[in-house]
Amino acid sequence: MKLYQGLYLIKESFKTLGRHKGIMFLSIVIMSLTLLVLAVFLLVTDNVLSALERTRQELSVYAYIEEGLTQNDIEQQYKKLLAMKEVESIVFISKAEAMTEFEEEFGEGSAILESLESNPLPASFRIALKDGYKEQSNIRLFAEQVTAVSGIENVDYGKEFLDRFSLMARVFLYVDMILGFIVVLSSVFIISNTVRLTILSRQKSIEILKLVGATNRFITTPFVLEGAFQGGLASLVSLALLALIYLVVVKMLPDIAFLDVQTSVLYVLTCIVLGSLGSFAALRRFLRL
Repeated sequence: MKLYQGLYLIKESFKTLGRHKGIMFLSIVIMSLTLLVLAVFLLVTDNVLSALERTRQELSVYAYIEEGLTQNDIEQQYKKLLAMKEVESIVFISKAEAMTEFEEEFGEGSAILESLESNPLPASFRIALKDGYKEQSNIRLFAEQVTAVSGIENVDYGKEFLDRFSLMARVFLYVDMILGFIVVLSSVFIISNTVRLTILSRQKSIEILKLVGATNRFITTPFVLEGAFQGGLASLVSLALLALIYLVVVKMLPDIAFLDVQTSVLYVLTCIVLGSLGSFAALRRFLRL
């Protein structure tokens, strides 16, 4: 298609939008409500993934030190652990600090330990791992390596919690992908049927174009451009509606974050593509392409 033909089709597309304001308005309203479902799904997915990532980042491995080691022995352990490729940082927790943390976490329950003559809690290293080593299998292998270090009595990485967390993350990702596919497919279907309203209202014009020898590309291009325009505008409207919903929900769930700029732009571009696909799908059945 030549440049002047493309410019002509773009110009005609906007003229058509102006001549069919009522139908265009109805189409955009229906598309906005449809895409709002997609926007809500995206917001929920984004926040759940962020929560899972924050939890994953907070995962730590605790290496408990044997009783009776000298300060020099502990320093040697520290250096040996820090040299491991998986380790991001290490914090030494003394027996006194372990008792303080226990009291802060369990409150009244710590009175049981206070009745003892000596502090039974061991000193330990709290080890933070690098991003590439925070998967379940990597943490398990790392814990085995730390257990083999001389002077380390026990290693705890919250195995039960990690197993449940990994299972929950996998289940969420699988369910989320299936739901995402259904939501996107439903959006294309609804948008396609919505666009059919505008096509039916201009059926005579299309038939005249076919009679005078217009190619299918010449006929479909304006509709695809209109679908892209409607999809983009509807996406902005749905984002505005999502923002209103967010302002209400965030009062009850203050930790929820709105979509960032990058995600919002990607969402708008996706909706433009969905609008184009919806228009093409409707025309494909109508023109029997």
